[in-house]
Amino acid sequence: MAKKRKKSKSVQDGAAAGPEGSKTADEKKITASKMDPAERKKARSDGIVMTIYPAILGVIFGFASLQLFGTGVPEEGSAGMVYPWYFVMILVIGFSFYIQKFTYPFLKIKVEEFKAKDWLYVEFIAIDLWLVSWTLLLN
Repeated sequence: MAKKRKKSKSVQDGAAAGPEGSKTADEKKITASKMDPAERKKARSDGIVMTIYPAILGVIFGFASLQLFGTGVPEEGSAGMVYPWYFVMILVIGFSFYIQKFTYPFLKIKVEEFKAKDWLYVEFIAIDLWLVSWTLLLN
């Protein structure tokens, strides 16, 4: 038989405090589900834009990386600009962050409400699609 876990003292105190204490997970779920339909629609459309926009930026950076930096591997006797791939990645991270930071307000997304988790999410998508598209173009 499975043993029941005891709640920690802080969780019990928070639950006993009621409205004065912090919200429990159940209360947070209830308040999130009580959003009006307009807010839900706006949140869903913002989520879609925050997924598609960095993906498109990543693919654009993949094509730009191929044109500007080539293979990203220093080759002996090669002409033009030759930088290692990790330098190119740092450039893409920096440029994609600032492009997104300044263009999201034009897409009616509130950048002021972004947390670290949101920035990591959009940067991961941009860098992932950049790396995939650049790798496919190099083959």
